[in-house]
Amino acid sequence: MDLTLRPASLSEDGKELAALLERNTPGPAKEHAYWRHESNPAGPGWSWVICDRKSGMISAMASVLPRRVHVNGEIVVCGVVGDFVVDAAIRSLGPAVTLQRATFEPVDSGALAFCYDAVPHDRGMSTFVRLGMSPSCEVIRHACPLRSDDYLGRRLGKGLWMKPVFAVTNLALRMRTGRRAMSGLEVLELDDSFGEEFTELDKRVSSLGVIRSGRSATDLTWRYRSTPGRRFRILVARGAGELRGFLAFLVSDNRASIMDLFGVHLSEVSGNLLEALIDLGRREGLAGIEGYLSEDSCLNTVFARTGFRPRERAARIVAYTKPANSILNSGARWSFGGCDITQ
Repeated sequence: MDLTLRPASLSEDGKELAALLERNTPGPAKEHAYWRHESNPAGPGWSWVICDRKSGMISAMASVLPRRVHVNGEIVVCGVVGDFVVDAAIRSLGPAVTLQRATFEPVDSGALAFCYDAVPHDRGMSTFVRLGMSPSCEVIRHACPLRSDDYLGRRLGKGLWMKPVFAVTNLALRMRTGRRAMSGLEVLELDDSFGEEFTELDKRVSSLGVIRSGRSATDLTWRYRSTPGRRFRILVARGAGELRGFLAFLVSDNRASIMDLFGVHLSEVSGNLLEALIDLGRREGLAGIEGYLSEDSCLNTVFARTGFRPRERAARIVAYTKPANSILNSGARWSFGGCDITQ
């Protein structure tokens, strides 16, 4: 097979790209691709494919999806690598490295300030090893179990004799999770759209000395209200009627996954939001809650206080920028959560 690399777009290659994604990734691949590329408030993404030079058949692709980020007090556009799939027939290091190099092009051309990839496994890291690149940090999954029924039931059975065991272990879990919430804050679930108060909150939270994703009302509406096949739920914290923070989560397989946790005085506000989610999870009979944090996140202490424990590595972050660009070498703290490693 004589393979070649070329740029691609959904408008011209939509059917072939959708088929490639459906062959290699679970879920509503076509709908997600159009959502990521065509509805993105930061603009359309870039895609490249590897195809047979003669037949034109597409066997691999990679994309870079733009995202607005705050960097040390300024808003810039970076890119998140996604849609990285390679058919089994050509699944080798050569095509993968070719695609990885292509994702650097928007940065090299100046269209993006930098880009990064959230690599979930060692196989994905092999392309960066070949390119002489190393991860900036690791993102760890943290878990807060709320009920033992599912976990112990899979291992010991669910007979009547297990009910006392479930009762004792569930009581122990209730005693070791949670802490007293900060007074003066009210936490409620948001049922309507994201208003301009979320844009104002994004502006109020300082980005001096940090790198973080933008969270304007437009960004949040796209991310949490228009995702195909997913129903995100939002908890908001208010004090004296003013928005102080929010938590976005997704319930699947009887577990809640925290995708975003953001606000002013975050180390204080986040405790209330996590407590509220734990209470909600208990009321709804969820087995547990999980969240994702990088090693230097200020939320690690708060997670530990509210009963979360670090588990396995979820991703390694590998970033790319032009050597002359000082953004990623400025010493700004760059922390990651669930919304930063998924798209």
